[in-house]
Amino acid sequence: MKKRHYLKTECRIRNKIEIEKHYDLRYGAPGMPRHGKKGKTPEEMARQNFWAKCRYLRRLIELNFGEGDWYIVLTCRKEDRPSAEEAPKRVRAFRDRLRAEYKKRGWALKYIITCETGQKGAVHWNLILNDMHDNADSTAKLVRKLWKWGRPHFTALDDTGDYSRLAEYIVKETKNRIERGETIEKLSYCPSRNLTKPVVRTEKVRAEAWRKQPQIPRGWELVPGTLVNGKNKRFGLPYQRYTIRKKAEKEEPHEAGRHLHNRRNKGTRKGKRKGNVHNAHKKE
Repeated sequence: MKKRHYLKTECRIRNKIEIEKHYDLRYGAPGMPRHGKKGKTPEEMARQNFWAKCRYLRRLIELNFGEGDWYIVLTCRKEDRPSAEEAPKRVRAFRDRLRAEYKKRGWALKYIITCETGQKGAVHWNLILNDMHDNADSTAKLVRKLWKWGRPHFTALDDTGDYSRLAEYIVKETKNRIERGETIEKLSYCPSRNLTKPVVRTEKVRAEAWRKQPQIPRGWELVPGTLVNGKNKRFGLPYQRYTIRKKAEKEEPHEAGRHLHNRRNKGTRKGKRKGNVHNAHKKE
């Protein structure tokens, strides 16, 4: 009899790894029947595709942007609002000028742009930009100088490294269209080509099941609130997902401004050898 297995996927994002474990639908879980291929309703497919693509967008943001980078909303004065045909041309022209200004200074522009239409029909754009600056210029100064049709609104990304809410927010218009029953092939955002793409690695684990409390590798820790042991709503198959991150390196005592004193055999050869701060840390 062929030994059962489950699938384990990992996606590394900076100092953390997102892990998911689940069973192949073709084989099922131990003690459960095979399910094989089963058609989903268009609504189920649309929701599943949206959340998968939204997760990809979040990972794209977290891989390429971080604390101090900018989330910017570009709005237009009432008298300067573009038509539906002119709106894409306007933001592309702005992006090209900004990229040229970056290039002059030896910087590489990274961005994600999405367009949104308000309830009253006014168009605005959501941008995520990498922050660059020198003694003379900065990203914020360049954006204010180049965007001539209104006032840019700036929000600096925080230091959490978790931008799931931001990813969902900038594609909320796509979500609204799905909820209205429209068929969406892709999310409505435009990323720069120089962004690092998330890579998902999948492996087969020859085991009947996984531990409900995963074993965390040495030097890593479980991110609080990320461990989920659940069941697939459609087939009832169990799954597990969680995120681990590297532990913060502890500050060395002498770097923290503390002084260590040897209390044993002060002044003796033995005491000097055992009391040496640097040797002690090398043995740990």
